[in-house]
Amino acid sequence: MTLKEPITLAEALAPPVVDYPQDGSVRPVRRHVWEPVETAALPPGAAPGLRGRSIAVVGGREATAAAVAAALTAAGAAVHRLAPPAEGQLGGFAEAAAALFAAAGRIDGIVDLNLEEPFDRSGPDGWEAPFRQTVAMLQACFADWITETDAVRLFYLPVTWLGGRMGFGADRVEQPLGGLWAGLAKGLPREVPNCNIRILDLTAEHSAEEIGELVSRELYRWGAFEIGHHGGRRYSLRARHAQPAPPVRALRPGDTVVMSGGGRGIGYALARSLAEEFGARVVVSGRGAVPDPAAVPALEFDEREFRRYRDERLREAVAARRVPQVRGELEKLAQERELWANLVSAREDGLRIDYVQCDITDPEQVARLVDEAGDRLAGVVHNAGVDVPVRLPGKTEQIVSLVVRVKVGGFLNLLRAVADRPPLAFFCSVGSLTGRWGGMVGQLDYGAANEALSRLGLWASQDGEQSGRVRRTPVSTVCWPTWERLGMITNYEATLRYMSAVDVREGLYHWKRELFSGGSGESTFIGDVGPAMLPSVLRGYQQDTGLPGIERLAASRYYLGEPLDFRPYAALTTEHPLTAGELPCCDDFRVGGEPALPVSLCLEYLRAAGDWVLPENGDQLRFAELRDLEVDLAELRVGPGRRTAVLTRHAEGRWAPDGDWLVAVTLERAGRRLAIGELVYRAGELPPEQAVLPPTGALGAEDVAPPAPGGALGWSGHAFRLAAWQRDAVGGRLYGRAEPGRTADLLLASPAPGSALPLNQLENLLRAAWLAQAPRAGAVGSAGAAGQVRRLTVERLSVAPSAGEGTVLLVGTPDGRDWTGYHPLELFEPCPVVLRVTGLRHH
Repeated sequence: MTLKEPITLAEALAPPVVDYPQDGSVRPVRRHVWEPVETAALPPGAAPGLRGRSIAVVGGREATAAAVAAALTAAGAAVHRLAPPAEGQLGGFAEAAAALFAAAGRIDGIVDLNLEEPFDRSGPDGWEAPFRQTVAMLQACFADWITETDAVRLFYLPVTWLGGRMGFGADRVEQPLGGLWAGLAKGLPREVPNCNIRILDLTAEHSAEEIGELVSRELYRWGAFEIGHHGGRRYSLRARHAQPAPPVRALRPGDTVVMSGGGRGIGYALARSLAEEFGARVVVSGRGAVPDPAAVPALEFDEREFRRYRDERLREAVAARRVPQVRGELEKLAQERELWANLVSAREDGLRIDYVQCDITDPEQVARLVDEAGDRLAGVVHNAGVDVPVRLPGKTEQIVSLVVRVKVGGFLNLLRAVADRPPLAFFCSVGSLTGRWGGMVGQLDYGAANEALSRLGLWASQDGEQSGRVRRTPVSTVCWPTWERLGMITNYEATLRYMSAVDVREGLYHWKRELFSGGSGESTFIGDVGPAMLPSVLRGYQQDTGLPGIERLAASRYYLGEPLDFRPYAALTTEHPLTAGELPCCDDFRVGGEPALPVSLCLEYLRAAGDWVLPENGDQLRFAELRDLEVDLAELRVGPGRRTAVLTRHAEGRWAPDGDWLVAVTLERAGRRLAIGELVYRAGELPPEQAVLPPTGALGAEDVAPPAPGGALGWSGHAFRLAAWQRDAVGGRLYGRAEPGRTADLLLASPAPGSALPLNQLENLLRAAWLAQAPRAGAVGSAGAAGQVRRLTVERLSVAPSAGEGTVLLVGTPDGRDWTGYHPLELFEPCPVVLRVTGLRHH
């Protein structure tokens, strides 16, 4: 087949039309860049949480380690030193780490000074021994740490030397390989759910004493994962949506692109696109030789024949007790079949995609790979990667080193190989969101390697300086989410719990725009964040960013509070400091004339707890109802002398005999129970309910007067949009129309968190119930006084997800105990039922 005519740049960069699946597994992605932003300074002095802690200080210079140890000791911690590896040492790390742990008795946290020396671009990379040492130290702690439910105790803090602004300022990146430890840290909470992390980025100008002082202040004051100090100011990172620059150059027919990897997966998809659309020659590579069907006939089997062959091999393996070995051989064979099929397909279509055997970790082989491009080398794509998903205890030194070498060593080998060539159109590394946000369980080393790759790209692009000379080749890193069923995916469905996938055509569109824009630095492509979230991970997300789904994350973060104790899939205890001045709704709602936390917001705190204690793989469970609710109204008050309230919330889940998942939730204040209830979750989508509106507004309906000011319960209507209520003259029903509300009117938080419950509609319903029941109730006062209202109870409350999206017609029984909320349509037509409350009583 002859090669098609190359298409125009505009045609090649035309955005694809994508039909995204309804299940949200594949979502549009947006391009984000990262920038340092000044953040709040910490209180002076060491954190009080250090007292009594046992802390290991690992790696770094002895002077720095001594200063850190002194600051921690002065704060009341016990410090244990694990010195950096001796020169040339590449073993014995596990024994040394185990000995330190045994001597200490326990380790509450690790301060990792890792590579403090400036990066030597011409010499050995120097990362391997200290990184192996870090992994060994974490493995020594793992058995103790994995059983810990205390959400405060554990931490891992690596110190990096990227200029004090995480490599994104105009500062000199002294040691980009610190990205290894930064990426490792961000993945650690996936392995140890209650491990808190803080990546502390500093400058070469910080003295040892200043480093010690900053470490002691940053610990046990958790929040954003990455914090830098530069020029006396404290920084975090913020994502900003940004389009790439317009294309400055396209490939011409005969131009050559060299790729590490590229024979399979997303690399091949790009190679084929560049060859087909621009007439370019693409040299792809891999560690193995070109597959030979003469030696391995299974390479040319069709899918049916290969399945038959695979099944037969597995049956033989079971009989011979060699299943793990044979599975590995079959996996390798599947990769070779994909490579062979891709090369055959390219050849049949007349595309110049040439395969060269090359171990990307070998400098000499990489130099030969680049030489293969000849004089028309236009760009380099570092696409190779190795991912061996194994939990932390099973990570061997060999696995860790291989995963990092391919990404880090491969990048440096390619950069050195093109150093003496004329400027290229692009030098692009393929990174991953596993580096930016941490990977899945088992991907600690893979996330570390990808974060180091991004930091190396920032170092290489500084002022165009590469390998000691000024160059104009742009060096960029693109950080991808999972590609839809393509690439290095061990378990595609599992990855969707962490992030949505990107459509292959959309990914190629974005990738080509990056290559031809002439840009440098890190670009991150993000669709949506998946449900696999942990309290320790959520706290690391910055709320003031343009990230997709940030409103949902902000709401989760707000209602999470500060974790105190966490058992994944089982229980969570949190603390919630509430200040009346930060809650305008507390002045809107009053109990006994005093400002108070509205009941609807109290219910949202109860409901939000359930999301954190769903069972493993419980994504298909949906909140069905809240039942057996009881609220102590007097404890809601935040009036004079009570302007600050600290709520403690405990949630614990269990399976019911009927298959429901039940979460018992309690809110306490200063040891006194404020509210209690049980959340009910059921599998699958909850069926929508419709009903014909009852006859309301009949002739002679009476307006219901609002409660007198200063009564037991009162609503001013400034934050909540109050409905007018009427009583039906025939049946005596109460009815009113409640408008949707805005949490921005209730809470002083940016961005304002949303709510799963329709707060404005619920507050109107509670007010109407009070109007109906108030004549039989007294004022809220001290416990035990006769006739005084102390408690609100509700037997059941169910809410449809759409309840807060529009005006709701609320209809209640004459006694205000049972309520139904409708999205009203036409009279006598079935309307969506969006809210039900039964058994509401004031006591």
